[in-house]
Amino acid sequence: MRILLVTDIHGDHEKLSEILEKETYKAILCAGDLSDAEKYDEYNENLKNVVEEMDREEKFVKAVPGNMDPERECVETLRQHRINLHREISSLKEYELVGYGGGITPFGTPFEPEGSDIKNALETLQNRMRSDNKIALIHQPPEDTEVDIADGQHVGSEAVRDLLTESEFDLAVTGHIHESRGTDSLEGTKVVNPGPVMQGFYAVVETDGDADIELKSL
Repeated sequence: MRILLVTDIHGDHEKLSEILEKETYKAILCAGDLSDAEKYDEYNENLKNVVEEMDREEKFVKAVPGNMDPERECVETLRQHRINLHREISSLKEYELVGYGGGITPFGTPFEPEGSDIKNALETLQNRMRSDNKIALIHQPPEDTEVDIADGQHVGSEAVRDLLTESEFDLAVTGHIHESRGTDSLEGTKVVNPGPVMQGFYAVVETDGDADIELKSL
């Protein structure tokens, strides 16, 4: 099964549309920052455009909010389209999917959960999971990996790292750190930051076989 992985769209539904036109896929996973609350007057319209773009062909789509997505407004829109995965568990063929949004920054952005909140939420989700085949969709990457480096420092989440090491996943899709596009492996879990859609970046994964990840761009 070919899955399209996107993140950090920041309202650029035109770039997203180019990617969707270019690729063939069975499902889309979006790791957050669908729109951009810095342009609050345009936020809801841009969010609507992005969500409708992903959902237009009625394929399997799941998304979580990013730190630039006000939690309540974003989740409400995702739920209206039945694509929300924030604080939820879903199924895609043999895989169990778990999601959590938001991310910590030094800038006071709209959705920055405390470390303890992330830990408690992820532990609750972890306890509900039953499948041996698992995919995590989490905006903030795990700490001390190749996909959480900003200005030479590791800025990922300890709680996310704990989740991925304590309960082995097949794949973890993250975003948040624009400059840390890439892949890593963490205790058997393949971790990918597809890079920001707003810069033309994305990734695809083939779940058959070794779940090979390909980083791509327009």
